[in-house]
Amino acid sequence: MQSNLEQIKEMVRDLPIEDLTELEATISEEKKAKQSKNGDDEKSNWQIERYKKARKWLDENGEKYMNQWVSLDGDKLIAHSEDGREVYRIAKEKGVKIPFVHFIQEEPKAYWGGWL
Repeated sequence: MQSNLEQIKEMVRDLPIEDLTELEATISEEKKAKQSKNGDDEKSNWQIERYKKARKWLDENGEKYMNQWVSLDGDKLIAHSEDGREVYRIAKEKGVKIPFVHFIQEEPKAYWGGWL
């Protein structure tokens, strides 16, 4: 008994050239659609992981760069300065396609009002 793929191959061999051309276009479209879908999932996961690494870096190192702009690529510091535009420019010059740029400032203290 033949597999489905072997049966399809046999059928393809019997097709006229016009149908082969149409089949080729259909297969190409299907491949692109599936590759695109898989690529989007991988890209999304990559971006999420990159953001998690950046947040972890900020939690661990942010105090050292208080009142400065930092640019990160995942957990790697690319640039830091008081000028956010400069930080962004440096990151782009270093080849980071989508720089993560963040201003580090002290968290405001929470105050409670009311009766003691």
